Amino acid sequence: MIVQSAPGDGAGTAAGNGTFNPGTDAERDAVQRQLERILASPVFHNSKRYASVLRFIVEQTLQGFGDRLKERTIGIEVFDRPPDYDTATDHAVRSAVAEVRKRLAQYYQQSKPGELRIEVLPGSYMPQFRWPDEHALSTAPAPPIPAEPITLPVVSGIPERPDEHRSWLHRPWLLVCSVAVLASLGILVAALHTDDPFEEFWRPVLSSHAPVLLCIGNVEGGRRPPEDDPVVSPTLSLSDFHNSASHTVNEYDSFTMAKFAGLMQANGRQFQLASQSDATFTDLQNGPTILVGLLNNEWTVRLLSKLRFTVDQPTVDKVSIRDRSNPANHEWAVDYATPYLDLTRDYALVLRMVDPKTEQMVVVAAGITVFGTTAAGDLLTNKREMKKLAAIAPPGWEKKNMELVLATDVIRGRSGPATIVAAQFW
Repeated sequence: MIVQSAPGDGAGTAAGNGTFNPGTDAERDAVQRQLERILASPVFHNSKRYASVLRFIVEQTLQGFGDRLKERTIGIEVFDRPPDYDTATDHAVRSAVAEVRKRLAQYYQQSKPGELRIEVLPGSYMPQFRWPDEHALSTAPAPPIPAEPITLPVVSGIPERPDEHRSWLHRPWLLVCSVAVLASLGILVAALHTDDPFEEFWRPVLSSHAPVLLCIGNVEGGRRPPEDDPVVSPTLSLSDFHNSASHTVNEYDSFTMAKFAGLMQANGRQFQLASQSDATFTDLQNGPTILVGLLNNEWTVRLLSKLRFTVDQPTVDKVSIRDRSNPANHEWAVDYATPYLDLTRDYALVLRMVDPKTEQMVVVAAGITVFGTTAAGDLLTNKREMKKLAAIAPPGWEKKNMELVLATDVIRGRSGPATIVAAQFW
């Protein structure tokens, strides 16, 4: 049985003065086309700096992250500033956005009337979208039909033909056919614009301008309690270096890591590789992160501390995924004392969330054992498997944080396809 939170309303909303929040594919496409039209104009075409700022803030808003547009975020993503740069002395973002406002005003002074308007109001980094006046009028509700009929004078000399005054509303068969045609067109348009769950899941990561950090768990992270590891120094022997816990990872985890690296490369994204021992908090602040591993990755454990689904280790050998909303559920557990060829079931956690500490997107594939991690990695890198997410997700899930609990059958040391057994969206 799937457990999930109540879905939110992901539809777009209209505001006064013709402004609107793009909530449909048609509205987002209209804004994107207008953005390209503006960037191709002489006002922006010769300035990559201001064009990059405008493109970033508009596309981030279209993807649902407009509320995250802050001076520091733009400075990091567009101007390659370090995460801890001093916004009080570095005015690059404020100056650039002010210039963008001026250039937008200049563009609309020279443009044809009737174009969709993109504006950045003073004091804000989030763009505003506004339909032209005639579009707002065309979408306004029709005036109410008067209660009493209005009698118009008949012009003499022109014979009255009753057929010409018969309203189409008096023809029920025409009304029924019209409704059927419109309904069919609506179904067809919806089918053509169905979002790919694979692309929607990865959009926040792949749309980032910063390199993606791929961080894998290692033997050092999996030791409870941690043991002393030889310090890397010029006198450390090659044998000790090769066998140190901080430089040793499980091959199954490395296979999953390779799948994520292949996904980044296929989409033209730059990425960096690090173990959980090497990665620093600053590294996680620099851009999106993909974490591989559960108890062997301290960065994963840190994220789970306040989430609904977390990891628990009641004994040395037993590890379980615990549901804070249903603490009586002890089903998602594995006993590490089990012979590995006798293991028949494993469980994993998948996260996609904005880390509140780093304000960056994080994706996690974390199994209780490596078999669960493998199944999670397969789900996240396979377009066909990702349809399982769309089947259980609430409307608007693309813009939400999410935490999934996966189950996978294990047969003689090989994991099968993942099944989503619980989910939380917020």
